[in-house]
Amino acid sequence: MIALSKNRIGMHARNKQRGVVLMIALVFLVIITMLALTALRTNIIEERLAGNSRDWTLAFQAAETALRDGEKDIQSGTRFIGEAGFNSSCTNGLCTVQIDGSSIWQDFVNSGNTGWMNGASAGPSIGYGTYTNPTPATVATVAKQPRYIIEVIIEKGSSLSGPGAYGKQGNQYVYRVTARGFGASLDENGNPTARVTLQSMYKP
Repeated sequence: MIALSKNRIGMHARNKQRGVVLMIALVFLVIITMLALTALRTNIIEERLAGNSRDWTLAFQAAETALRDGEKDIQSGTRFIGEAGFNSSCTNGLCTVQIDGSSIWQDFVNSGNTGWMNGASAGPSIGYGTYTNPTPATVATVAKQPRYIIEVIIEKGSSLSGPGAYGKQGNQYVYRVTARGFGASLDENGNPTARVTLQSMYKP
C-alpha cells in the first residue's frame, strides 16, 4: 500500500513538471512570435520609407530637369523678348507677377489645377520639352512628365536726363522659373503621390 502511494506521488510530480514545461514552452513561443511580427513590421516600414525616399528623389530630379528646361526656353529667345507675351492668365506658361504678392503656383495648388497637381496635359503650365526639343524627349521612370511656368520680373529703367542724371536706361528683365516634378508611384486615383516644386531666377 505504501509503495502504491509513492508511485502515485511520483506520477503526480512528473505530470506537474510536464505541465510547467508546457507553460514555459508556450510563453517562449508567444515571445518568439511577437518578436517575429515586430521584425516583420519594422522591415515593412523600412521598405516603405525607402520607397517613399526614392519616389521623392525621382520627383526632385524631374523638377530640376524641368527647371533647366524652362531656363533653356528663356535662353533660346524664340518665344518672347522682354515682357512681350506675359499676362496674368499665364498664357502658354508665361505669367506676370501677381499684384497681391501671392505665389501663382500656390494658386494652382489651391484651385486643384490638374496639370500642376497631377501632371495632366492641362495649362497654363508647360510640359517638359514643349518648346525646347530636349534629348531624350521625356524624363524616364516617372509617372507624369514635369511642368513649369515662367514669370517676368521687370526692373524699371530710368528716363531721367540732364545734369547729374544717369541718362535714359531701358527696362531690365529677370525671369523666375517654377517647376513641378512628379515621382513614379501613383495613388488609388492614378495620381502621383510624390510632388516637388523648385524655383530659380534667370537673367539672360
